Amino acid sequence: MAFLSTVAEAIAVLGIVVPGAAQAQTADEYQVKAAYMYNLAKFVDWPPKAFESPSQPITFCVLGQTPLSAALQEALAGKVVSQRPLLFHQITDSTQAGDCKVLFIGPSDKKRVIQTLDQVKSLHVLTVGETEDFTEEGGVARFFLDGGRVRLEFNLDAADDAKLQISSKLLSLGRTVRKAAK
Repeated sequence: MAFLSTVAEAIAVLGIVVPGAAQAQTADEYQVKAAYMYNLAKFVDWPPKAFESPSQPITFCVLGQTPLSAALQEALAGKVVSQRPLLFHQITDSTQAGDCKVLFIGPSDKKRVIQTLDQVKSLHVLTVGETEDFTEEGGVARFFLDGGRVRLEFNLDAADDAKLQISSKLLSLGRTVRKAAK
């Protein structure tokens, strides 16, 4: 059963301890986050109208400068989910997010995060961030460290607004909030 092995992969990823978590963010932390993002694509269903064809790639975009870019590009190389190739794009502005299905918004000023979330709200984009109030601002998923482990928090209202269905298996491995965007 491919699904069961995928769940096992996700559980294994969720349990990785990040060395030096008390120090500055490490390359290991971003490798774990990249593995999470790859697995997110396996456990999220986009509405049919989000894709032009059954073979259209799932495009992962990173907005802003972050060590996640290199780790994510490596994690996605040659991978396919649900018969869709996975692509990586580094973008410099939220207006370039039109083709993104997964958008990581790097740490930046609060105004830029809110503006980006507003701009992609109707595009059926799985937004991911790591700033403390990311899900409270309307992001779908947020990375956070808990006891040296990378964890996820999901804003279910934001997922509903984006018309994304997140597997209950994945939701059970993170924490969920129901806070509408401001």
